[in-house]
Amino acid sequence: MDFLAVHNLLLREPNLLLPLLELSNMRKEDSDSYQVKALRSHESLDISDKGKLIHVVKGHLLQQVNNLSKKKQTINAIWMENDFIFHNVFQSTHYEYIALDYVELEIYDANVVLQELSKQPFFPDLLIDVLKRQESQFYQYSHMLTKDAQERVIDIVKLLSTKEEDGYHMPKTLNYLLLSKCCQISPHTAKKAMQELELANKIICKEGEKILIYNADY
Repeated sequence: MDFLAVHNLLLREPNLLLPLLELSNMRKEDSDSYQVKALRSHESLDISDKGKLIHVVKGHLLQQVNNLSKKKQTINAIWMENDFIFHNVFQSTHYEYIALDYVELEIYDANVVLQELSKQPFFPDLLIDVLKRQESQFYQYSHMLTKDAQERVIDIVKLLSTKEEDGYHMPKTLNYLLLSKCCQISPHTAKKAMQELELANKIICKEGEKILIYNADY
């Protein structure tokens, strides 16, 4: 692949990895190196410790850390449509992945993908692109934790809701327990923050649907 071809790929959305995978010679019929999986809301992804590349085709995938000693579960990343997750590739992790809503995934054997893509002259740029996205995801999430409870709730509601002309339409799956895990606060605190937003008319109920309205402050 010459420079101009790669340059055109760089201008494509949503990222460089997706079009390169589409143009690669990977054998998707090989179930050992590629599979498609659909998850229902709140269903967890059953995945081995072997290095995998997970492509979120549709929906939101929550990355969860389970602290068995404290019997505590917290979310430390929320992966969106067309995100790629390198699971146990660069370091060993113990993450669990939970579907927020209906989720469609493509799961690749990471070694097969990296071997295939390493043949491309701009392979280092691809890795830099992916790692920057991963760092951005973790930074965005850790930065949210510097805010107070109500600001955290607003950030998560905006992230996981559907943006329309009148505001952010919240999915029914976005309950107090989920908010508490995503915001790393207690369910009681999450409920209180939501009630305060409703009392301030920042969250309204319209035709049985909760909507976070637009506001210049956030």
